[in-house]
Amino acid sequence: MILFFEYAIASGFEDEGILEEGKMMFNTLLNQFLEIDNVTSLIHKDFADDYKDFENLKIVEIEDDKDIEIKLNDILKNEKIDYALTIAPEDENILYNLTKIIEKYPVKNLGCSSNAIKVAGDKYLTYLTIKDYVKTPKTFKPKKYVIKKIDGCGGKFNLFDENFLIQEFVEGESLSVSLIVGKKIYPLSLNRQYIDERGFVGGEVNIKHRLKDEIFNEAIKAVKCIDGLNGYVGVDVIVNDEIYIIEINPRITTTIYGLKTEPSLAELLIKNANNEELTFKVEGKEFTINK
Repeated sequence: MILFFEYAIASGFEDEGILEEGKMMFNTLLNQFLEIDNVTSLIHKDFADDYKDFENLKIVEIEDDKDIEIKLNDILKNEKIDYALTIAPEDENILYNLTKIIEKYPVKNLGCSSNAIKVAGDKYLTYLTIKDYVKTPKTFKPKKYVIKKIDGCGGKFNLFDENFLIQEFVEGESLSVSLIVGKKIYPLSLNRQYIDERGFVGGEVNIKHRLKDEIFNEAIKAVKCIDGLNGYVGVDVIVNDEIYIIEINPRITTTIYGLKTEPSLAELLIKNANNEELTFKVEGKEFTINK
């Protein structure tokens, strides 16, 4: 039995853009997991009907997001779960806390460890961890900063507190690397990211690039800096004349919607959890997100 859920769908998240990304990731992997084994999933009552006709899917309905951790504990305690994977944001330690619960039980976590999430989920800790090994934009310690025009007047300024990060801006191509991390690190694909004022709005998966091998090498070097990264990991990069590591995402990313592997990504994650050698073929496609 596989326990698999996505936080936006489980919590009934109201932001349409985030919810769409959640469904893209969840639906992609859910169909793949169901080809392997029965699946139990936490799904908010408002979305449960969308999945009621899926064979071999057990739905645990969620009334309120405060119920998620309680239900997760109940499932792991009372059902025979072999593998577990949650897709969730790092914000407010959501992914960290859910992973800590999974780690309390004798199941194989298909995702990253809580210790790795603690580092990779904090952009400043990530910077401190990787800055001596790869190129990454200069990043300032989080504290209160005043930002004002060089020639401003009238006492006008913007104040940012410790929840914000000030980082050097690097011009270049916005790309990402999809990896599977285990006893070995396997690059799956190099991807182009479409980013505008709305944020991440889509991409092109498994692109060709003259620096592809070098980009893979830099992403692998960065990932090796953080102990406990496991399963699917996404690394955001900016490429100009040089390769800059921007962020390490210790979780499934929306890029998987455009990623097709043979065997499936779900099967690769399970093989990886069992310390098996991975061999695979990769195809990709372009996709967009409605925001």
